[in-house]
Amino acid sequence: MEILITSKTKWSTNYCIGGLEISTGNYLRLMTAAGTYQPHNTPYQVGEIWNLDYIAHVPIIPPHTEDVRIIRRIGLVENISNLTDYINENCLVWNGDFNTLFDGLLRWTGNGSGHLNNPANLPKNSVGFWICDRDLTYDGDKYYVYNRGVLYSNKRLPYKGVAEPIEIIPAGTLIRVSLAKWLPSEHVEDRCYLQLSGWYEIQN
Repeated sequence: MEILITSKTKWSTNYCIGGLEISTGNYLRLMTAAGTYQPHNTPYQVGEIWNLDYIAHVPIIPPHTEDVRIIRRIGLVENISNLTDYINENCLVWNGDFNTLFDGLLRWTGNGSGHLNNPANLPKNSVGFWICDRDLTYDGDKYYVYNRGVLYSNKRLPYKGVAEPIEIIPAGTLIRVSLAKWLPSEHVEDRCYLQLSGWYEIQN
């Protein structure tokens, strides 16, 4: 199957690789044959199309339905020159504020962390693409919405991508967001938290 690499995020010393199956449009998360995240020397880079054979990763725990195990890497096919246009033309893209994300199911903690906490009411996927209607400003760890230098909302997006962060992601930029795996806690219900995986350059 031909798979477009859409994201590369940090997971300890390894990488979580997001993909899009060209023939079906299905979102994928590319695990090793053993079911682990990809090693630090993984060859997969954002914008590349790879020919890969895979099997489903089990167990599947919603909303993280994208995990697959790569059992054979046939080879690199090509690079997509304009990833922004490709995603806009072939994927569902949310437009607007934070409320458009993940079917509007996100809940928010007092300090602004978006999350899901109800296993009985979940979106179809744990990843998605978003065009925010406001600039996102980086504080060294997370992205926030500011208005003329004043914090507009405490809703925040922890940045987990590998690209060097930029000070401002302009409104209208295509962004990839994802939900981290379920996090157990002794104090609250299990939650999976919102994070920013990366963004795509606007090309003319």
